Amino acid sequence: MSKVWVVAADAARARVFSSEQRSGQSMQEVETWVNPELRIPAHELVTDRPGRINEAGGGRHAMDPPTDIKEVESDRFARELVRWLDQAHQQRRFEHLVVVAAPHFLGQIRHHLSAGLKAVIRHEVDKDICHLERPEQIRRHLPDFLF
Repeated sequence: MSKVWVVAADAARARVFSSEQRSGQSMQEVETWVNPELRIPAHELVTDRPGRINEAGGGRHAMDPPTDIKEVESDRFARELVRWLDQAHQQRRFEHLVVVAAPHFLGQIRHHLSAGLKAVIRHEVDKDICHLERPEQIRRHLPDFLF
């Protein structure tokens, strides 16, 4: 019998559900990932003050950080999640994958997908439903048949 995993994720949290039914009924949560860095205000993630620039006319001002720290943390979380999913697939823990994620985070996940993982994705849904608590609430946002 085939097993499908459903990943419901955003930049701060990822939940993995499993079902052995094509309809996805009776999904069970098998794993929860939390990205605590995304729950911390950005100014607390950066330890140093921005550098200073001296202008030709004698003025000085702070430099903006080159990248958004929240974006960097979100991308790191997506990369780690995809790496873990890839390992789980290689261990044959699932045959099919459905990814439901906030639109921007879904793009970050896509960026890190391996060819093997891309091949088992049956559906992608660009919705932020990770906050829904019960598996049946998440199931309502998925296609009728998962694989």
